[in-house]
Amino acid sequence: MAKLKEFILTNFTKSLLTLFVPFFIIIALTYLIKISNLSAKVNLEFIDFITMFVYFLPHIFFATIPLTFIGATINTFAKLSEENEAIAIFSLGYSPNKIYRYLLPLAILFTIFLTALTLYIIPYADQYMYNLKSKKVYDAKLKILPKKLSQSFGKQHIFIESNKNNKFKNVTMFSEDSSGYMQIMLSKSGSIEHNVSKKSYLSLNNGSLYRYKDKNFQIIDFANLKLYNNKSFYSHKILKPSAYWKKHMKLFYHFLLISLSPLLILPLLIAFGVFNPRYQKNRASIYILLITLLVYIPAVLAKLKVSIYVTLAIIVFWVIVSIIMFRQKILKRY
Repeated sequence: MAKLKEFILTNFTKSLLTLFVPFFIIIALTYLIKISNLSAKVNLEFIDFITMFVYFLPHIFFATIPLTFIGATINTFAKLSEENEAIAIFSLGYSPNKIYRYLLPLAILFTIFLTALTLYIIPYADQYMYNLKSKKVYDAKLKILPKKLSQSFGKQHIFIESNKNNKFKNVTMFSEDSSGYMQIMLSKSGSIEHNVSKKSYLSLNNGSLYRYKDKNFQIIDFANLKLYNNKSFYSHKILKPSAYWKKHMKLFYHFLLISLSPLLILPLLIAFGVFNPRYQKNRASIYILLITLLVYIPAVLAKLKVSIYVTLAIIVFWVIVSIIMFRQKILKRY
């Protein structure tokens, strides 16, 4: 019995690794493309790129593991069936229930891991990711390029001769306010600064302000002038997972169902993995697709119909279908 358990788990591990690596790479590439699209809009340093990818990792694992578990379980028993090893195992008197118990700890382990991602890790990762994106977008709006027109700081149009480490030289600014004043500011140097309240301002040094309205002309010289931006960066408070999911109940039911699926549909996966090789061949891919749809379509429905009753109904549905198929296809025959 110990050798049989080791044999099944070894085959399952091989199938799992065979599927996990390509699934992980494909899904990771989709998130890398998302980060690349963001980098086209804002300036991302290498550390920002890595940080965003780390924040996306819980979602990558969450998307990869359920698909991998479904495919690995069906492929494991499909391979045993095609090589007549499954029939030999049952002919030797091994009960299908024992085979189910061999994989049950793994199903529980995957379920616990996915549930931990849902209840704890993903809420924090999403919130830190949102704050990082907001900060980079905000910084991009403050970035002023040298010798380029049509740039602005608040309500001021700005032109600079050079920018070295956010230190500006020969700054020219123009604006026309609602009271009718037109003004031009000329400054020898300047820089973007931030105060403790996260309010940004442009600090100008050694310059002059020229104002004109209704034939009145004013010249004001200044040693230092601070111009505040009309927008502030506010990082959202990091909520606890319970508070976060209260604000995102639609996603919570969806994620919860996907997390529980390895445990709930394990009998169904075994039922579809075991078949008679004489009459059924090369159907593993079809079964994987069908069961994937059986898992994800109800999970999407739970996201659209936000209700605990709908979620419980889907769980009961999965359990009933799994038990019926396991009894009809496996227990009655073997």
